[in-house]
Amino acid sequence: MFYIKGWQVLFSFGIDFAIKNTSKVLELGDCQMENILFSGAVTFMIIGILAGILFPVLGNAGSFMVVPLLMILTGLPPEIAIPIGLAHLAALIVPAAISQWQAGNVDFKLLLLFLLGLLPGMLLANKVCRLMEGAGWSEILLGLYLLLLVGAVAHRIRPLALLPKPNNRYRKKIVKVLRGLPGKIFLPASMMPVPLIIPVVLGMVFAFTGKLWGPVAAFMVSPFLIVCLDMPVMMAVGTATAANFIGMLAVALGSGFLALPINLQILLWLFLGSSLTVLVLSAFMQRKPYPVPVAAVLVLITSVTLWVLTTSQPGLHLLIQHFSFPVNLLGWFGGVQG
Repeated sequence: MFYIKGWQVLFSFGIDFAIKNTSKVLELGDCQMENILFSGAVTFMIIGILAGILFPVLGNAGSFMVVPLLMILTGLPPEIAIPIGLAHLAALIVPAAISQWQAGNVDFKLLLLFLLGLLPGMLLANKVCRLMEGAGWSEILLGLYLLLLVGAVAHRIRPLALLPKPNNRYRKKIVKVLRGLPGKIFLPASMMPVPLIIPVVLGMVFAFTGKLWGPVAAFMVSPFLIVCLDMPVMMAVGTATAANFIGMLAVALGSGFLALPINLQILLWLFLGSSLTVLVLSAFMQRKPYPVPVAAVLVLITSVTLWVLTTSQPGLHLLIQHFSFPVNLLGWFGGVQG
């Protein structure tokens, strides 16, 4: 029986009517679940649409909102929401990474050194995550994303200088100290020597912060390359884009989320919502997030992948309902308990 607690009882009659006329009750183990609109997929697609709308409004900070939205609206814990959010953003920046690679703005030697640091960073983060279980990490994480959202809005209202200028004396001191480290290796693409340890440590820090804080780790790579290594801006941005894509995907896969088909389906519904929104915005906005053909290809690939996944495992869509919603009204889209 569909139910709503507290003030939501006012909506119960309308919801019951919708349930009786649009769904059938199915059994999954000991639970009764409502099969409505692909059993909860609409909720995750709506979250993807919200992220897609925020992307052009707030910049990259908008796409980072997937993690807190998943935690707030679906009750998913950080250990599931963070890998899905990382993979979602990694998929979203694929066109940008390909564009930077085609433009010759990716320093592959530096990128390889960055990747060497990912595994140690993930192993260290796994140990820290085990120590922090039940320590209120969800509240801390949501607070961090709230600060990020406030900062993004403030920056849109009144843009702030986010990086120190090239002649800033503190920046010069940092560059001098880092470049003075031993074990230098020459980067032909960037035409500069860099101590070997720096990109490796950067990869470790990225994996560590990505595992604990999710997509916000993507903020650190480009500013570090520009400010601390004094790398040419275009090369730094291109290399950082490629590093963010590979790093976020590696951390997400290392978290084991693809071992759970339900998480893969949630990711695909999220990305379908985002890519549909990007396609619509690209068609009507002057400043297009992506070229329309690219956005259309993203929608097509995601739709086909979802179709293959759901047809190969017919009962998989029912599992989405296993997640509980803090607001039972939203559960009408797939979080209803029996």
